[in-house]
Amino acid sequence: MFAIHSKVRFSVSLLALVFVCLMFLPEADAQTGNFARIGERACLSCHNRPAVTPLFETDHASRADSRSPYNDHDCESCHGASPEHRRTTSMPTAVVFEGSVVFPVSTAEQQNAVCLSCHESGQRTHWMNSEHQFAELSCISCHDIHQSNDPVLSRATQPAVCIGCHLEKQSQFRQRSHHPVLEGLLACSDCHNPHGSVTQNLLAGNTVAEACFGCHAEKRGPFLWEHEPVTDNCTTCHNPHGSVVDRLLSTRMPFLCQDCHQDAFHPSSLYSGDGLPPLGAAQQLLGQACLNCHSQIHGSNHPSGSRFTR
Repeated sequence: MFAIHSKVRFSVSLLALVFVCLMFLPEADAQTGNFARIGERACLSCHNRPAVTPLFETDHASRADSRSPYNDHDCESCHGASPEHRRTTSMPTAVVFEGSVVFPVSTAEQQNAVCLSCHESGQRTHWMNSEHQFAELSCISCHDIHQSNDPVLSRATQPAVCIGCHLEKQSQFRQRSHHPVLEGLLACSDCHNPHGSVTQNLLAGNTVAEACFGCHAEKRGPFLWEHEPVTDNCTTCHNPHGSVVDRLLSTRMPFLCQDCHQDAFHPSSLYSGDGLPPLGAAQQLLGQACLNCHSQIHGSNHPSGSRFTR
């Protein structure tokens, strides 16, 4: 009887030992022949560091969501299967083995293909042939998916990400008249779609006016008397990122208005410092300049508002 019990215990112990060995073998998944048997544990045995582990606080590592890559092959769902990488302990992480995607060492096209395999719809529809795609930017150029709070998704931190490349916009946002982007009240993505657009400058709207009317709906019209620059392009008169002139105007009035209005009488008059006190008091230079009279400059619905005076 004792011999039988000993054989049973030995058999159970042997099975348990075999099970443990199979779990920790760096061999491939039976279905594909490449993926690690123990999933994320194979990766975290080396990559268990602060730059990686915050991933487990994000949706990408949520097993409760069927769309999460972690319901497929854990880390290898995005980084690709590479048994050679798992077997190598002395190689630098910059080495790209066949079948693996190393961020940010792999090409931008390879990296983006991984992200677009899930995120190909919605705002990413126009990514192909977009300005950022032509510049060979990868998704991680702007996004940090391992962080629980991706900086580019927050209005408070997004501008710093965009300004990292678009340095000229930083100085414009610091001018006297500007949109409150650096203050965190407006994000670059409120006006632009960085993933691609049907318009120039990656605008979120189909036209410049449409992008502006999203916030400035009172300027949309239609009006009985239309002002052509309003219906054409708001940037004819305004610099949307910032200006040294009030109301984001690209040039001071009346000189801004005279770029287009050169008819006889006062529109064509050349104004200078002679019209300022104490030498003079030209109403076209004081107060709101042209807007002293043409107050409805964006359009008028008054029957007598053809000159936008009412």
